[in-house]
Amino acid sequence: MIVDVPIEFYRHFAENPERAALEYLSIPAGATNPFFRNTEAVDEAMRKGASVEPMIDEDTYMISEDAFCQDDAARYMHIDLAINRDGVGISMCHSVGFEQKVARLMGEEEYSEIEVPIVAFDFIARLKPRVEYGEKEMAFDSILALIEELEFRRNFNLSNGLITFDRFQSHHMISSVRTLGIPTGLLSVDATTSLLKVDFSRQDMVRKVAVPREPSAAMGALRDALYEHRLIIPQSSKSDVTRTWLEKEIDESQFDPDKQKVIKVEGGSDDVIQSVAGAVFNCVNNATDMGYMPDIDEPEPDEHFDGRRAPLEEDYINEDGYVEDDFDIDDSESELSFDAMLGR
Repeated sequence: MIVDVPIEFYRHFAENPERAALEYLSIPAGATNPFFRNTEAVDEAMRKGASVEPMIDEDTYMISEDAFCQDDAARYMHIDLAINRDGVGISMCHSVGFEQKVARLMGEEEYSEIEVPIVAFDFIARLKPRVEYGEKEMAFDSILALIEELEFRRNFNLSNGLITFDRFQSHHMISSVRTLGIPTGLLSVDATTSLLKVDFSRQDMVRKVAVPREPSAAMGALRDALYEHRLIIPQSSKSDVTRTWLEKEIDESQFDPDKQKVIKVEGGSDDVIQSVAGAVFNCVNNATDMGYMPDIDEPEPDEHFDGRRAPLEEDYINEDGYVEDDFDIDDSESELSFDAMLGR
């Protein structure tokens, strides 16, 4: 594509053509069909959260000393585990209010007026193996320890929220998180065939709701929140001198019309953006006014089950390499206690 550049913008294109193309033409570097075109919306979301400093040290996984939750809003997370275990995208958000909009819900033909949450992120992080500790790949028990600290020592309300994972290797982690009394399940950001609703009347604390196959539903929820000015993004780590990892991955996200989903450019990364999109998707599908879970019908009595200690649902790996329903996973390992997993 050849573009005529007005002379008043020549210096910007000469000094940094990739960034200028993004800011003035909404053309991310490397993305031939960018999924996120409104860069001003991204900048606005980051300005809103500019005063919120990172609460997790990505080198040590330590949470900052003063990071204690001061509200009861349910928290929503999505954790993107790299296939080769060389990194983890992890983020947590909550609702800080609601706005009304007219929209067509997935699976419905008619438009209706709905309330959608204003989503504020507590943190966005990209964790790598801690080389100084001799780690050559991600130690997933440290992710579990981080979740435990957020819930029990830092008072973030994950037990009324939802944590999702995306990889089939996640089944043991899901079982372990459930033993903490936190609703959790699998969500494929690449190929979204269902959404998860928190439902404490069920043994596994979540209910799957099938949706028409919209492979970009989670990414679409993130884009909607950005474009409708309902997103607050805190400070996060830099990919280079000009962009955070989230900005970089937003810049490089493109829509593949053949696969009908959002993909990364060749050689790019998407751990962080998938974590952020999944967290937003979980919040949009579950948050209620003021971030509290709604009242639900009383579950049928179960003398042998307390509603917060469930085995992993039966799942299967679909054609996209993700886990969905009806596959019989050997979950015998999950009988290990959480303390035993962490070597305590």
